[in-house]
Amino acid sequence: MRRLSLISSGLAVALAGGLVLTGCDQATQSVKDAATNAATGAAQTALGPAVTPVLDLLKQGQSKVAAGDLAGATASMGGFQAIWDKAAPVIKPLAGDKWTGIETAAQGVTSTFAKGTPSAADASAAIGGLMGPLSALAGK
Repeated sequence: MRRLSLISSGLAVALAGGLVLTGCDQATQSVKDAATNAATGAAQTALGPAVTPVLDLLKQGQSKVAAGDLAGATASMGGFQAIWDKAAPVIKPLAGDKWTGIETAAQGVTSTFAKGTPSAADASAAIGGLMGPLSALAGK
């Protein structure tokens, strides 16, 4: 009878320990999720001031291209490199594995408008190629 009691007690302790560990795993996951959400929110807050001027300039250029004002778009986009030089150091560490694509698209904008007045198709492709990933990164 005593042996049965010891076995029952051992089984109870094992089950209780398992329940405690399960609760710890859930609590640990909740803390990790909260930390991830906080970090994501902080990254989005930091991205806003860096990404907004770039997106505003791209939208302005896109609007001029759509209106057929390629010379105006080229003039507007002439300021791109200066804005990008300020924004890129903030965006890079927050972009993670998306950085390479974003940087390549930014170089595409620079090279497209550095040659003079591009075709509407080239201008639109260059602007859209950067707007898409930047907007996605910023959650816009």
